[in-house]
Amino acid sequence: MTRPNANQPSLESLTLRFLATRSDATTAVEQGESEVEPHEVAAGFRVDPRAAWIDANSHTVGSPGALPNEWAALVSQPSAAFALPMAAGHFPQRVKDLQPLLTQFRPDELRPTGTEAPLPGFASLRAWVQKNAKTNALVAAGIARTLGDFGVADDLLAGASGSENEQAALLWQSGKCQEALAAWDAMSESPAVSFNRGMARLFLARFAQARASLQKAIEAIPETSGWNALARLYLAVAEIHG
Repeated sequence: MTRPNANQPSLESLTLRFLATRSDATTAVEQGESEVEPHEVAAGFRVDPRAAWIDANSHTVGSPGALPNEWAALVSQPSAAFALPMAAGHFPQRVKDLQPLLTQFRPDELRPTGTEAPLPGFASLRAWVQKNAKTNALVAAGIARTLGDFGVADDLLAGASGSENEQAALLWQSGKCQEALAAWDAMSESPAVSFNRGMARLFLARFAQARASLQKAIEAIPETSGWNALARLYLAVAEIHG
């Protein structure tokens, strides 16, 4: 097992930093015990819908705009993601259950399978997706992916400019993980591509290769972004279990 090097933040500080994207993080951390057990702390944190919306729009130019109806309800869903691509419409705060990552890491059980049923309800958010299909296709497709509407996401991305990373994210979320990695490997270098190459290799148990790509992502993604915090968390997982 590879240990984190001396220059890396501790796992405790990485965990608290990642969880700090949630609206009540400061209070919860200040009131907690000095010895942190991340999988117990995580359940007490709430996602800040605005922070999640900013991260979901990090691929777009200009202001993220107003939060769609039911966005806050989507980000507060209890079901957690584990192997999450960096893509438009996705938000890193979905990785909210840290225990499976930090304890007995079984990547084959944590990768998406594509067999999950679409989320019920969310009629207003689905209406937003259709309304913004032309003006904000990448984010709309990402929200459709998160809702489990893979066919809708595929239709939205057809012919959309700059959709290569989003197409690969759809392959990944659909359970076609090897195809997604091959697609990311064929793309030009970018912060999202580096992140996704590392994330994919982590959850395909290729730990050494994952560490190299995730380190590139950390250096390229602004520290203010929740994606930077998630890249650091994934890197810690690769170092612990690799």
